[in-house]
Amino acid sequence: MASLSLLIILPTSVAAQEFSNSVQTPIKPVYLSFKLHKEPAVCLFGTDERALHEGVESILDWQKNLRSYTNNTKSWNMNTVVNPSDTFKCDIEIHFLKKPTQAPYESEKIQGATWFTKNNAIAEVYTTQYYNDEAIKYVKDKSGKARPVIGEFEDVPIALLGKVTRHELGHVFGLQHEQSNSIMVTGPVLAEITDEDCKGVFIEYSNGW
Repeated sequence: MASLSLLIILPTSVAAQEFSNSVQTPIKPVYLSFKLHKEPAVCLFGTDERALHEGVESILDWQKNLRSYTNNTKSWNMNTVVNPSDTFKCDIEIHFLKKPTQAPYESEKIQGATWFTKNNAIAEVYTTQYYNDEAIKYVKDKSGKARPVIGEFEDVPIALLGKVTRHELGHVFGLQHEQSNSIMVTGPVLAEITDEDCKGVFIEYSNGW
């Protein structure tokens, strides 16, 4: 098993950030030097069709913006593969999961995570706001009576799911968190890929992979 070298987490606690006046200190990740050296194969994994579709759209959006910023329509190609049988040829993996499954992150209020191995980048995007205490789901107990369960799963809105996917891809391309008009803004803030984001990738890669 390849050793993991870096973890980046994106906090998006709706209860703590969107509905609270308190200010949270942004996470300041430490970055490992990771660089793509060829047109990457981006592998999407998951069973949620809307998430997989948004993953494809996120890849195309980065490609479109990078081409527009550099005025180069022949570079920035990314080959997308959905649910391949193995990960041998995957330069970038994006896994769409309901929530974190690895300790100690399964209890963290995060919406996405990115880390790097020696050979590839791995991102997870979580399709539910499992930590949302505002969400109430009714389940039947053994007697058949419906009882409310606090903090049950709630699907992430598709717009936020797309933002998180683009954000995690930004980490893969070498971008750090920003608290401004950028796809790299943290928290449940809807954002788009900007020229400043593309500039950061251009500085790292010049005119293409």
